[in-house]
Amino acid sequence: MPPSENDKPDKKVLITYGAEVRRLRKDSGLTQTTLAKRVKSSKTGISDVERGKVAPSPQLRSDLDKELAPGKLTHLWKELTGSGGGEVWKFEIAGMIDSAAAVYEYEIMVFPAYLQTREYAAALIKNAAPWLKASEVEEEADKRARRAEKIAVAETPRIWAVLDESILTRRYGSPAIIRDQLAYVVELAERGRISVQLVPGAEPRHPGNSGAFKLITTDYVPEVLVAESIREGQVITNAMEVSNYRMAFTALQGVANSPEQSLTQLRDEVKRLEQ
Repeated sequence: MPPSENDKPDKKVLITYGAEVRRLRKDSGLTQTTLAKRVKSSKTGISDVERGKVAPSPQLRSDLDKELAPGKLTHLWKELTGSGGGEVWKFEIAGMIDSAAAVYEYEIMVFPAYLQTREYAAALIKNAAPWLKASEVEEEADKRARRAEKIAVAETPRIWAVLDESILTRRYGSPAIIRDQLAYVVELAERGRISVQLVPGAEPRHPGNSGAFKLITTDYVPEVLVAESIREGQVITNAMEVSNYRMAFTALQGVANSPEQSLTQLRDEVKRLEQ
């Protein structure tokens, strides 16, 4: 059973967490005194946390996370203590993306959530979670649409998406819903908000058979990897694993059609659906 919030973490957890706080503080150009003032602590308190001498309170952990690396320190603590659970990760990942400089994403069957129209999102949610009430489906679709609208008008993060070509022939909801979804992605690509590449279905060297993933880059913390499954997502900060998936994304771009070719494919499918 995972430890509860009240369990005292062991020394290794405190040392690892403290070392990351120290690294992020230095990367941000902050002294212990300055950071202490920002998080309503003391220089001694920050020093003790960084050296793994004390367990930071939930409030201090929250304040350090907000000040140094939104989402990252919270995830690290849960990863180290095993106190994560439920669907908290979805909101953490959404926060990482919102504050990111760039996102590199590979998807197989659907467009990324932050690039979905409301109707497309509703069709996906309704069929993927048939146990939800109609009102709950609508509520979740509204949330997803609001987030997509925010991403669409923001200057960051820059988004590079590599998608499996089969996404063009999937008919979630109806042909009309797919037409509008494709047209929406075309509009974002045409104005340079996103870059989209499609991997041909006949490509014999397809390197994306291990599942969807995304790499999130910020201006203040190292790049992180998010590998998703049907029930949860795993945020990975290990430099070697992140580097491996960076290589995998580069390989996907290498076998995918160019952004220009892919945009033409999207436009052609929109025209076909309009007939």
